[in-house]
Amino acid sequence: MTAEIHEDVRPRTGDLAREITMSLWPHDDALPRTYLRYTDGVMPSLLASLRVPVITSAADVEVDDLVVIFDQRGRTRRFDLLRYYTVREAVADRETVVARVTAKTAKTISVAECQLPAGYWASCDLAAFGELRDDAPHRTMRANIPGRQIGRLGALDAIRRRIVAHTNYREWQGGYAAAGRLEKAEKEQRFARQRAEQERQRPLREAVERLGQIVGDDLVTWGGPLVGSAVVAKALREPGRLRTYVAGLRFTEAIGDDEYAAAREQLDLLGH
Repeated sequence: MTAEIHEDVRPRTGDLAREITMSLWPHDDALPRTYLRYTDGVMPSLLASLRVPVITSAADVEVDDLVVIFDQRGRTRRFDLLRYYTVREAVADRETVVARVTAKTAKTISVAECQLPAGYWASCDLAAFGELRDDAPHRTMRANIPGRQIGRLGALDAIRRRIVAHTNYREWQGGYAAAGRLEKAEKEQRFARQRAEQERQRPLREAVERLGQIVGDDLVTWGGPLVGSAVVAKALREPGRLRTYVAGLRFTEAIGDDEYAAAREQLDLLGH
């Protein structure tokens, strides 16, 4: 096992993936946070270069473009988010969805939500950037209905090329490969522990089954893989009571000498 296995590189890899993708979207670091940009209840509009180009018809996008969707029809008050937020802010906002165009007609586009790095390990594969989420429904919509804003982020292939060209991409790539080896090592260790535990439990489980066959009763039952041990009947849990009961079966000739010897052997295995 290499030294890198001892270091969990996943948090850094996840952060790098998010940093790389967020750096793709126009933004001005000198801008205050969005909630601080209001003056007398009004937020000033931004330079066009910082904003997402708004889609007004299906002709404004192509299949495999990425878009950001702000559906505000459930809001009490409407808000022109794509006018007042930078591209980076729009993508990161919790009320927006980033989706991939999967089909289009003259008047409609079909989209499905796609995978984006969100900082946690399971989302940070940049090679899967823009792939459709497994559980993502396909939605068909018009681009110019009131209460819904759609902005074009760009063609997926072009965005992926920018990701690969990023100065931190190789660091992410190395971290992701190391994290993959860590995941594999942890998985193998889990399987090894599970196999060892199964082997530990097997003779005990068989002893419980054999004891039940000998005495013809469930004096002891198996607690299952999570418990990993035998469970003695409640009435026989006092120290020595189970063995006394089995000896009583022999005394009353409910079981023979050979069966009694076998029953004691199972009790020895079970530690009772």
